[in-house]
Amino acid sequence: MAFPGRPALAGAEPSGLLAEAGLLAETLAEPSDPEPRRDPYRTWISEIMLQQTQVATVTEYFRKWMDRFPDVASLAAASEKEVLEAWAGLGYYSRARNVLATARQVESLYGGRFPWQRADLLSLKGIGEYTAGAIASLAFNRPEPILDGNLVRVFSRLYRLEFLPDTKDRKSVYWGLARIWAQSHAPALVNEGLMELGATICTPRNPRCEACPLVRFCHAHRDGSQDRLPPARARKAPVDIAAFAVAIYHGDRVLLYRPRKPELLAGLLTFPMFAAADLRELRAAWHSVFPGFGGPMIRPRPAAFTHGITHHRLRIRLAETRLPAEAASASLPEGYVWAGIEDVGQLLVSSLPAKIWKALRL
Repeated sequence: MAFPGRPALAGAEPSGLLAEAGLLAETLAEPSDPEPRRDPYRTWISEIMLQQTQVATVTEYFRKWMDRFPDVASLAAASEKEVLEAWAGLGYYSRARNVLATARQVESLYGGRFPWQRADLLSLKGIGEYTAGAIASLAFNRPEPILDGNLVRVFSRLYRLEFLPDTKDRKSVYWGLARIWAQSHAPALVNEGLMELGATICTPRNPRCEACPLVRFCHAHRDGSQDRLPPARARKAPVDIAAFAVAIYHGDRVLLYRPRKPELLAGLLTFPMFAAADLRELRAAWHSVFPGFGGPMIRPRPAAFTHGITHHRLRIRLAETRLPAEAASASLPEGYVWAGIEDVGQLLVSSLPAKIWKALRL
């Protein structure tokens, strides 16, 4: 069976490539360290934070997180609100909820100590193949594979793989290589070394092949294809959404909204937002959500900005209104709450509502 999408190595067998990987991995073998090399809790939190976030950004968040939640027990005892506040600014808030759920699982099922078996790690909420391998390998020195963007790049160039792990078959090729490399006598050092190699030497652009310890084994360097491997990943076009964020005041209070899944920012307090391109559409949306509020004057604000959330690009315009007493006494739709104006800054966890509030206060 030839590798899918790999014309440069047409006819090569998976067993042959994996054997080559095994021989190369053995050149890096060192005596196994019988003691765990890292705190599995710190390893887990750092790996979750680093998903789709740069190291430079994560460093300060990680330090503050550890000051606030130094171990599994302190995290498991925290409230969701406390965890979301500590996560604020990193985005992808479902990860923060999964982190809390996992901590509670580790505390209740394993007495607060992380398991080292891959199957047990995969049973924890929010821990997938990569994170399970990272904890088992980097923290417990187990011969478990990991595969992140750095390793994909290293493997693609080292073995001249002209495809990404974007299908089941192609993913199995990359994971097969990662599994072989992890079978050395020092899996933590080998996996960590491969990640470091990808981050500092085998970089996406202008790889420093002259400094690479594996350059004499590298198929891509041999034929000069390292600059075009791995192939570029097709990017999804962002979904554009035109919306108004509306500050609804009554006395010294402002109305906030807590979206529910599958809405954006589910579970986080924000301002009422309406998908609308102009004031006419905004008023129509207003009456469908707040039939008991009547038709107060909605005043547009000059401030506007663009904000990205996952694959959405929100084009936000701002508006505000002040409700008369009789309207403000009407029952609120589900998810809406009144908050004191002086408390709003502390209640807004996500960067988007914080940005809206800052613009409204100008």
